[in-house]
Amino acid sequence: MTASSTSGGDVMPPLDAHRVGIRVPDRALAADHLAAVVGAGAVRPDIRSCASADTATLVHADPIVGIELLDADGTGETDAPRMVDIGAHHLCWRVTDIEAAATYIADLPGTTVLGDIIEIPDGPIAGNRWVYYRTSWGTLFELQQWPDTPPYTRLTDVRLDHTRHRVDSAALPGYAGVDHTGYSVRDLDSTLRYLVDRHGARIALQTDISAGRDFMRAQFGIDVEGSSRMAMLVVAGLNIELFEHHVGPTPPPRRRTQFGGHHLALRGRTDADIAHLIVDAATESRRP
Repeated sequence: MTASSTSGGDVMPPLDAHRVGIRVPDRALAADHLAAVVGAGAVRPDIRSCASADTATLVHADPIVGIELLDADGTGETDAPRMVDIGAHHLCWRVTDIEAAATYIADLPGTTVLGDIIEIPDGPIAGNRWVYYRTSWGTLFELQQWPDTPPYTRLTDVRLDHTRHRVDSAALPGYAGVDHTGYSVRDLDSTLRYLVDRHGARIALQTDISAGRDFMRAQFGIDVEGSSRMAMLVVAGLNIELFEHHVGPTPPPRRRTQFGGHHLALRGRTDADIAHLIVDAATESRRP
């Protein structure tokens, strides 16, 4: 979708912040949850989405990222995609005290912190600490705390954005902004080429991950085992995390208007939606 394809033929002006869109079954419920994280002062209801003519709730998550909550169309799947499904999406909050943040999240109505806080023991993100949580309606989010000097910085001159953004209204302890927006993709290499060639992304790190059934069950509530390829890259201050999972057959990506659908619009661009290209870049990146 390009800007000229939005309602009425309007051309969308370049955005002053990245916009991450999420389709949810109950927009008011999702807005209440994000208000409990970022603060009610950051929530602006009933704006027009940058990627469609739909009405959205905009959450100013930090100075460079806005989150658009949109109503799902009510058709198809009623459960959110699994972490390993093609097209699955999650948002990650950067925090300075992950224990305090996880305790706070666990006390929110209907919210479940998945497993224990994990600390990466070695590799390019050694010292990174993370945990996922599931909201009452099923969408996955993540908490992440980075070490002061991530090991990957000794291997490359590329830097992810580790800025600790101050958001005065934030209620989550140690909240420091959006760390990354993450996607499960069909073909990691093609997706990386697409983002580098089309959007000027810079790749900071890549690594391979293996996980047993017990780990996947505890951390993601998924009864599978397998391996994954992961990469992190940065575009104009936005960190993007990509996974290519190898866990056997998975369903095709959701339509963008279904529960679990999503969009991404980059700051300073007039391209209103690139997330569906990220998810299936193996075919889309070959477009002229």
